[in-house]
Amino acid sequence: MIDFEPQVAAQRGRGRRPKTSELEVLVAIARAGTFGGAAVELGCTQSRISHALAEIESALGLRLFERSRTGTRPTEVGHRVVAKAREALELLDSISASRDRGVLRGTVRVAAYRSVATHLLTPLVDVLVHANPALHLELEDACTGREEVERMVRDGRADIGVVNLPAAAGFTVTPFAEDDYVVVVSSRHRPRAASLWADLGKLSLLELRCSGARGAVEACRQSGMTNRTTASFSSDSTILAQIATKAGFSILPRLAIEPLPKGLDVVALPNPTPRTLAIIRRSDRRSSLLRAVTVSLRKGIQRPTFPASRWIRVV
Repeated sequence: MIDFEPQVAAQRGRGRRPKTSELEVLVAIARAGTFGGAAVELGCTQSRISHALAEIESALGLRLFERSRTGTRPTEVGHRVVAKAREALELLDSISASRDRGVLRGTVRVAAYRSVATHLLTPLVDVLVHANPALHLELEDACTGREEVERMVRDGRADIGVVNLPAAAGFTVTPFAEDDYVVVVSSRHRPRAASLWADLGKLSLLELRCSGARGAVEACRQSGMTNRTTASFSSDSTILAQIATKAGFSILPRLAIEPLPKGLDVVALPNPTPRTLAIIRRSDRRSSLLRAVTVSLRKGIQRPTFPASRWIRVV
């Protein structure tokens, strides 16, 4: 719950410095995209969010957000002010953290694909939060592609993200882990390794709609696969369900197919095609907390003690 102190009329004019609680409101509105979402995030009422924004816009003499039926977005100058507000809050967090050297505190939002969040991040986060009770990590695991994760980090809706390389410009990139693309097919149509593409030649190719999977499919075509894509999906779970009931196959990251549904088989590609994962954060965000969380996740993956460790390699 944030505390909005009442102000006298003289303090409401232009020229005063924004309060910490007002900076928190700016960042929360930008991240949530609505007043209601910002209120939920900060544990206050929507009217207090609206009042705080009006106060800081009046103090600065600037319109920071555009309101519409679909949500609330920063204006051009609002983007710059929100970025400065975020930097100020991160500086305050780092000052607070210096009181307990080595102890992480604060909230970090992490965006990732479902498979990465489920099999890699969740066990690592459990260990990290247990060791740092003042640290709160929020996982956004509904992202379907690299571009979506990058957009969330770039817009400030997430603090860090996990993507497959190559990442776009403007991010600090920390290598994380690697798995392989594999063929997933019904056990009824399992191909022989020596004649993989010939045995799969009459089956439909179901493609995962993301940049990494498209690259893997193109690499397979260069190595002899002739199947055309008959359908594409944004969800790996939907593809697995389709393969179980139809004469089709797909090329998916190893982590994305777990737990493997009954009746499906996994076959290695003749030419190994890795998916290299990395942790990204905006290059202009110099946050000691984000750096520390990134380093901790990186160290954690180097000491894998969870089931998915047999399907990945540390990079």
